[in-house]
Amino acid sequence: MNDQYLSSIDNFKEFTLPMRDGELVDFRPVRPDDKETIQQGMLALSLKSRYFRFFSPIAKLSDIQLHHFTEIDQHDHIAWIAHAHNEPEHQGVGIARFIRIQDQPTIAEFALVVIDSYQHRGLGTVLLAMLDRIASKKGIEILRGFVLADNSVMFSWLSRLGASGVCEIDRYRMDLTVNGDLFSLTDWIESG
Repeated sequence: MNDQYLSSIDNFKEFTLPMRDGELVDFRPVRPDDKETIQQGMLALSLKSRYFRFFSPIAKLSDIQLHHFTEIDQHDHIAWIAHAHNEPEHQGVGIARFIRIQDQPTIAEFALVVIDSYQHRGLGTVLLAMLDRIASKKGIEILRGFVLADNSVMFSWLSRLGASGVCEIDRYRMDLTVNGDLFSLTDWIESG
């Protein structure tokens, strides 16, 4: 991973990276004016993807949810959005966030989602690597995600990354130790 990209993440600046297939994606911190982009992204998610992300087959985000997802301090609540670089509408294609748990300040709950047409192309890996890097700079030791028991793809992926899972009725609590170097998994990105 190029130091320029890492510096952009560390300084919350926009940058562009290729996915595994070479398609370019722009990354930047979420802003309050991203509400419509995020709502449009919901339309690009299949019912299954919405269910796996929100644990409910919701079709649309409420105004309260949109406010929560876009009014971010970028300190205890970090969020980055990914946009298709070469599309005229600059479509939102993925988003990742973590929120520090107030009474456990070395743990942050994370979530990420990638629209169906961009899944399995490396975007989720880049988004999680960004969260891991930022968490390491913010003193967070554990990124905690919740995965529905029937979301075997996400459970397997996080397990391969070293997350430990504890079953809690219909979901797994997945704790991933922060090490700040998940970009080592993005071998398709030029380094130097």
